[in-house]
Amino acid sequence: MEAPPSLPRVLACLVVGSNGASTLGGVSRGISTGEDRARFLALRQSPEVGALVVGSRTAESEPYGKTPRPLFIYRRSTGLSPGAFIDEICEGITGAILCEGGVTLIHHLLTDESLDSFYLTRTRADGDGHFLDETLLLAKMSLASREEVNGTTFELYERASRLMG
Repeated sequence: MEAPPSLPRVLACLVVGSNGASTLGGVSRGISTGEDRARFLALRQSPEVGALVVGSRTAESEPYGKTPRPLFIYRRSTGLSPGAFIDEICEGITGAILCEGGVTLIHHLLTDESLDSFYLTRTRADGDGHFLDETLLLAKMSLASREEVNGTTFELYERASRLMG
Protein backbone atom coordinates (compact mmCIF):
# COMPACT_ATOMS: atom_id res chain seq x y z
CA MET A 1 0.00 0.00 0.00
CA GLU A 2 1.40 3.38 -0.97
CA ALA A 3 1.65 6.40 1.30
CA PRO A 4 -0.95 9.07 0.50
CA PRO A 5 0.18 11.26 -2.43
CA SER A 6 0.75 14.26 -0.12
CA LEU A 7 3.35 12.31 1.84
CA PRO A 8 6.70 11.27 0.39
CA ARG A 9 6.76 7.59 -0.54
CA VAL A 10 10.54 7.12 -0.61
CA LEU A 11 12.86 8.97 1.75
CA ALA A 12 16.60 8.73 2.17
CA CYS A 13 19.07 10.01 4.71
CA LEU A 14 22.84 10.30 4.63
CA VAL A 15 25.56 11.98 6.63
CA VAL A 16 28.62 13.38 4.87
CA GLY A 17 31.72 15.08 6.13
CA SER A 18 32.97 18.47 5.02
CA ASN A 19 34.66 16.85 2.02
CA GLY A 20 31.49 15.01 0.89
CA ALA A 21 32.63 11.57 2.10
CA SER A 22 29.99 9.39 3.74
CA THR A 23 32.41 7.10 5.57
CA LEU A 24 35.56 7.20 7.65
CA GLY A 25 37.31 3.88 7.99
CA GLY A 26 34.44 2.20 6.14
CA VAL A 27 31.62 3.36 8.45
CA SER A 28 29.57 6.53 8.95
CA ARG A 29 30.09 6.69 12.72
CA GLY A 30 33.36 8.63 12.38
CA ILE A 31 31.71 11.56 10.61
CA SER A 32 28.40 11.58 12.48
CA THR A 33 27.64 13.93 15.39
CA GLY A 34 25.28 13.65 18.35
CA GLU A 35 22.86 16.01 16.60
CA ASP A 36 22.96 13.88 13.46
CA ARG A 37 22.39 10.69 15.42
CA ALA A 38 19.39 12.16 17.24
CA ARG A 39 17.72 13.30 14.00
CA PHE A 40 18.55 10.02 12.28
CA LEU A 41 16.89 8.02 15.07
CA ALA A 42 13.85 10.33 15.13
CA LEU A 43 13.37 9.90 11.36
CA ARG A 44 13.89 6.14 11.54
CA GLN A 45 11.33 5.81 14.36
CA SER A 46 8.80 8.18 12.80
CA PRO A 47 5.31 6.65 12.54
CA GLU A 48 5.22 7.61 8.85
CA VAL A 49 8.10 5.20 8.09
CA GLY A 50 6.94 1.68 7.26
CA ALA A 51 10.23 0.01 6.29
CA LEU A 52 13.97 0.54 5.96
CA VAL A 53 16.16 -0.19 2.94
CA VAL A 54 19.94 -0.42 2.86
CA GLY A 55 22.46 -1.66 0.35
CA SER A 56 24.41 -4.84 0.98
CA ARG A 57 27.68 -3.03 1.81
CA THR A 58 25.89 -0.84 4.36
CA ALA A 59 24.24 -3.90 5.90
CA GLU A 60 27.66 -5.53 6.28
CA SER A 61 29.48 -2.50 7.72
CA GLU A 62 26.86 -0.80 9.92
CA PRO A 63 25.00 -2.24 12.95
CA TYR A 64 21.69 -3.52 11.56
CA GLY A 65 21.04 -6.39 13.96
CA LYS A 66 17.89 -4.75 15.34
CA THR A 67 15.68 -2.12 13.69
CA PRO A 68 12.33 -0.56 14.64
CA ARG A 69 10.85 -1.35 11.21
CA PRO A 70 11.17 -4.19 8.71
CA LEU A 71 14.62 -4.08 7.07
CA PHE A 72 15.15 -4.87 3.39
CA ILE A 73 18.66 -5.28 1.98
CA TYR A 74 19.14 -4.44 -1.68
CA ARG A 75 21.53 -6.69 -3.55
CA ARG A 76 22.33 -6.36 -7.23
CA SER A 77 21.92 -10.13 -7.50
CA THR A 78 18.13 -9.64 -7.23
CA GLY A 79 18.22 -8.63 -10.87
CA LEU A 80 16.07 -5.61 -10.06
CA SER A 81 17.03 -1.97 -10.22
CA PRO A 82 16.99 -0.28 -6.80
CA GLY A 83 13.82 1.59 -7.84
CA ALA A 84 12.07 -1.63 -8.89
CA PHE A 85 13.20 -3.29 -5.65
CA ILE A 86 11.63 -0.46 -3.64
CA ASP A 87 8.47 -0.59 -5.77
CA GLU A 88 8.09 -4.27 -4.81
CA ILE A 89 8.56 -3.44 -1.12
CA CYS A 90 5.94 -0.67 -1.34
CA GLU A 91 3.30 -3.19 -2.38
CA GLY A 92 3.38 -4.80 1.06
CA ILE A 93 4.26 -1.86 3.32
CA THR A 94 2.05 0.82 4.79
CA GLY A 95 3.93 4.08 5.04
CA ALA A 96 7.06 5.51 3.54
CA ILE A 97 10.24 3.61 2.73
CA LEU A 98 13.37 5.05 4.36
CA CYS A 99 16.62 4.35 2.53
CA GLU A 100 19.50 4.61 4.95
CA GLY A 101 22.16 4.33 2.26
CA GLY A 102 24.84 3.85 1.39
CA VAL A 103 25.86 6.39 -1.11
CA THR A 104 25.94 3.97 -4.07
CA LEU A 105 22.32 3.00 -3.50
CA ILE A 106 21.36 6.65 -3.05
CA HIS A 107 23.10 7.56 -6.32
CA HIS A 108 21.03 4.90 -8.12
CA LEU A 109 17.81 6.16 -6.54
CA LEU A 110 18.68 9.75 -7.49
CA THR A 111 19.45 8.74 -11.07
CA ASP A 112 16.15 6.86 -11.35
CA GLU A 113 14.27 9.75 -9.69
CA SER A 114 12.96 7.27 -7.13
CA LEU A 115 13.55 9.53 -4.11
CA ASP A 116 10.86 11.94 -3.01
CA SER A 117 12.77 13.47 -0.08
CA PHE A 118 16.44 13.34 0.91
CA TYR A 119 17.71 14.27 4.38
CA LEU A 120 21.38 15.21 4.14
CA THR A 121 23.49 15.98 7.19
CA ARG A 122 26.82 17.77 6.77
CA THR A 123 29.41 17.67 9.53
CA ARG A 124 32.84 19.27 9.97
CA ALA A 125 34.68 15.95 9.97
CA ASP A 126 36.58 14.76 6.91
CA GLY A 127 35.68 11.30 5.69
CA ASP A 128 37.80 9.05 3.51
CA GLY A 129 35.40 7.16 1.25
CA HIS A 130 32.08 6.82 -0.54
CA PHE A 131 31.64 10.40 -1.72
CA LEU A 132 28.27 11.97 -2.45
CA ASP A 133 27.87 13.12 -6.06
CA GLU A 134 26.74 16.69 -5.41
CA THR A 135 26.22 17.37 -9.12
CA LEU A 136 23.79 14.44 -9.38
CA LEU A 137 22.01 15.53 -6.20
CA LEU A 138 21.45 19.07 -7.48
CA ALA A 139 20.38 17.82 -10.92
CA LYS A 140 17.63 15.65 -9.42
CA MET A 141 16.62 17.37 -6.17
CA SER A 142 15.95 20.91 -4.95
CA LEU A 143 17.00 22.23 -1.57
CA ALA A 144 13.83 22.78 0.49
CA SER A 145 15.35 23.73 3.85
CA ARG A 146 18.64 24.13 5.70
CA GLU A 147 19.32 24.41 9.42
CA GLU A 148 22.55 24.48 11.43
CA VAL A 149 22.79 23.14 14.97
CA ASN A 150 26.13 23.20 16.82
CA GLY A 151 28.17 23.00 13.60
CA THR A 152 26.05 20.25 12.06
CA THR A 153 24.05 21.30 9.00
CA PHE A 154 20.76 19.60 8.17
CA GLU A 155 19.47 19.90 4.62
CA LEU A 156 16.21 18.62 3.20
CA TYR A 157 15.97 18.09 -0.55
CA GLU A 158 12.79 17.34 -2.46
CA ARG A 159 12.57 15.78 -5.91
CA ALA A 160 12.38 18.71 -8.30
CA SER A 161 9.51 17.18 -10.29
CA ARG A 162 7.58 16.62 -7.02
CA LEU A 163 7.84 20.31 -6.15
CA MET A 164 6.62 21.36 -9.60
CA GLY A 165 3.62 19.08 -9.75
